[in-house]
Amino acid sequence: VQKEGCDGLITSAVFVLHRMPKHTRTVCLEFFGYDLSKAVPAIVEVKDYLERRPGGAILAGLEHLDERYVKAVGYAPKAKRHGRPKMVLLGDIVGEDETAVMQAASQVVRIANARGGEGFIAVSAEARKTFWLDRARTAAIARHTNAFKINEDVVIPLPRMGDYCEG
Repeated sequence: VQKEGCDGLITSAVFVLHRMPKHTRTVCLEFFGYDLSKAVPAIVEVKDYLERRPGGAILAGLEHLDERYVKAVGYAPKAKRHGRPKMVLLGDIVGEDETAVMQAASQVVRIANARGGEGFIAVSAEARKTFWLDRARTAAIARHTNAFKINEDVVIPLPRMGDYCEG
């Protein structure tokens, strides 16, 4: 998990190009209710699980949408519950072995389920793009409205994300 940005001056750079892995699954994890203290540890658990590279599957990206963004983009929940989720996690899991990638995605959904969340897996490129569309809308909203999105980088320890969201 990384944060963009740099406090310094870059004097040289080396670019290394990697081939895209053959298989990708996008997971969408929705957390409802008002107690994020149960949901936020899922972020850490997902990250820790995929850092072990089960079957060679790795986490290629993980994004968090808090309640403000969920409301601002008019997020359409995938779960069959009433109302919007309080928190949404979107992640890409990639690898060379299709079975390992699917098993890792399924385990990530089970992690969310254990925390009271619901998870969904997109396989096709079109479904994956649909999952990521709401995340893309957050930047557009900020650009056009100069709204609450802070474009400076901040570092929040993952276990404290709930405190940040509640604050």
